[in-house]
Amino acid sequence: MEDLAWMVRDSTSAWLRGYDDGRFAGYEVFYRRAFDADATSFNLEKLNEDYAVWTNERPSRLLRTLNRPIVARGLIALLAVWIGAHTVPAAAGLAPNATAVILVVAFIGLRIFHRKRKRR
Repeated sequence: MEDLAWMVRDSTSAWLRGYDDGRFAGYEVFYRRAFDADATSFNLEKLNEDYAVWTNERPSRLLRTLNRPIVARGLIALLAVWIGAHTVPAAAGLAPNATAVILVVAFIGLRIFHRKRKRR
């Protein structure tokens, strides 16, 4: 059985300092689900072993955060801004009038697209 006392001490001290790292809350949710599922044959030692296996199988917090749709949208937007910041000045140096026309058409197109989305 894995000793989980370190988690209680560290998580409690983090809570007292004003922030929570989520480890104890995750264990508490796991414990309550197991206890609510079958309270008559509840075994804390087996639960702690299952929790150790469960935490090792889960992806890291960084991977879970990067897998969120909002992060993907933010990275795509950041990439689009970066590409635009490099492409527009180069294109404006080669053909300033054509670049201006393309940018005006693109911004008008975006306004129309967003206005249609809001009406739906």
